[in-house]
Amino acid sequence: MPRLLIGNCFTDELAGDPALLPQAHLQTAAASAQLLIWFARPDDIVVLPQEPEEELVDYITALTGTPRSSFQVLVPPPGVVGTDLLTADRLADPEFRGDLAKAIADRPVEDVIPLTPEASVVELGRALGFLEAVPGHAFVGQGGGMLLNSKAVFRAVAAGSGVPLPEGGVCTSKVDAEEVIAGLFAKGYPVMVKRDYSCGGLGNEIVSPVDGYRPVGAERVLVLPDRAAIRAYLDERWEWATNGSRYPAVVERYVPDSRGIFVEFVITDDGPVFSEHGEMLSAPVANAQVIPSPGLPPRALPELVAAGGRLCETLRMMGFRGQFCADAIVTGTGEVMFTEYNGRITGSTHIYTVIGRQLVGPDYADSRVLVEYCKWPVPSFTAAAEKLAAAGLAYDRASRTGVVLVKAFSHADGTVRFCVIAEDFEAAEVVRERVESLFLPTPA
Repeated sequence: MPRLLIGNCFTDELAGDPALLPQAHLQTAAASAQLLIWFARPDDIVVLPQEPEEELVDYITALTGTPRSSFQVLVPPPGVVGTDLLTADRLADPEFRGDLAKAIADRPVEDVIPLTPEASVVELGRALGFLEAVPGHAFVGQGGGMLLNSKAVFRAVAAGSGVPLPEGGVCTSKVDAEEVIAGLFAKGYPVMVKRDYSCGGLGNEIVSPVDGYRPVGAERVLVLPDRAAIRAYLDERWEWATNGSRYPAVVERYVPDSRGIFVEFVITDDGPVFSEHGEMLSAPVANAQVIPSPGLPPRALPELVAAGGRLCETLRMMGFRGQFCADAIVTGTGEVMFTEYNGRITGSTHIYTVIGRQLVGPDYADSRVLVEYCKWPVPSFTAAAEKLAAAGLAYDRASRTGVVLVKAFSHADGTVRFCVIAEDFEAAEVVRERVESLFLPTPA
């Protein structure tokens, strides 16, 4: 039976009017959607916003062992923003639906795996007769995907589930936000202002009554010494913080010198199943991840898994099924506080499920660390792969170490992401330096 993999990286429900998104965001989303190829198995049908580079497909399938001829790739006609996003109008296109029906060919669909659960995927399943294969379709079909990826909704769900949070609030007005910021400042805390539905720290700003903080997990730090400065900041940034007044802003305590940890689960009919944990590194926004998280305090991981499981159980009772990630911080004193969640396949999922468990081995975490690095400037995906091979840095199955390119070439900034498989983080950093030197000019 075929599975249907849908590369809807950034959906209409979350983006609002996709025509308003910057071109760089659209190009990044198009490249991110192609990570679904890592999950492809024989008989699968993979729906992508653009035709993938054949060099990328050949590279991935050579590592996964899935024959290229054994699965199909479908690309719907262009939509309201062209070919960068799988918008709802593209999934509803009659020509695409006809092509998909032919590809399915009256076979029962085993499973539908979207990058992001969304009502348009549910409607596609209803129209073509595979609704029951869409996980959590009743919940997702009523806009549940928005609840799964909202920073504001997260705080309500987490608080109601007894999950520890940084002190703060969900603010629907500038008056609310001013009171929360001023209250946290009075306790001596810097503050993180979060724009809903942004990711990787790109929708975060840190504000503080005093100078001296580095922007980690946010794009910048601003000093607001008094109430007048807080009010002026909110007047200037409220439209940004609320996505043009579409969503509330989240205002919460910022804890310096803490570690950003994620825990991933699969939420099934029977309950949540813990998958993996890792650490996000930021400079100032997310630029690397380490799987599994190295050197956590002894009690931190059990607390992360237990509290993450409570979030999962709440969402399971609401009807969600599928991939789930909860983000948290572990402070310098070992305290655990959760900061957001995402009910979707993340940029970490394929790293540990495919590269870790399938390529390196099911016991990879016992003796290896997976470190993904962002934004390696390269001429092309093919040039990067060839350079790694020539330098002897490409992944070696015998030693179970080396470098794997994990994402399509981004036309937004001319970069790729790569994952170093090594004995420990220090060894991975040595390899990273070698990789990042490959396209540097040779000294005269």
